[in-house]
Amino acid sequence: MKYNSYKILVVDDNLTFVETLSYMIKTILGDKLLLLDKSYNGKDAIEMAIINHYNIIFMDVNMPEIDGIYATKKINRELYRQTIIICVSFNKDFETMNNMILSGAENYIYKDELTIEKIEKIFNEL
Repeated sequence: MKYNSYKILVVDDNLTFVETLSYMIKTILGDKLLLLDKSYNGKDAIEMAIINHYNIIFMDVNMPEIDGIYATKKINRELYRQTIIICVSFNKDFETMNNMILSGAENYIYKDELTIEKIEKIFNEL
């Protein structure tokens, strides 16, 4: 793992998904988890990212107020690409995936294929 401690933000408008992913992250990182914040829309995620300078943000695509594509682009512009953004979405069309990557997401994971092993692999590949 790349960092000694992690500051992570999970962004999704689905409360159940946010709690599930947060649990997986806590299980994997244990004592290395310094901060785990949650946001339910892109607007709040941008504000939180600028204030807290997270190591990693797990970002949904389709959310109210500001979508994940715009939020990813804005966070990368404001923080000079210092935060790793990983997209998590049910959306499997190429255009959406391509737009997230072009906006600065490091990875794109389908929610219906998300497992604790996949999350662990992401942390190990950082």
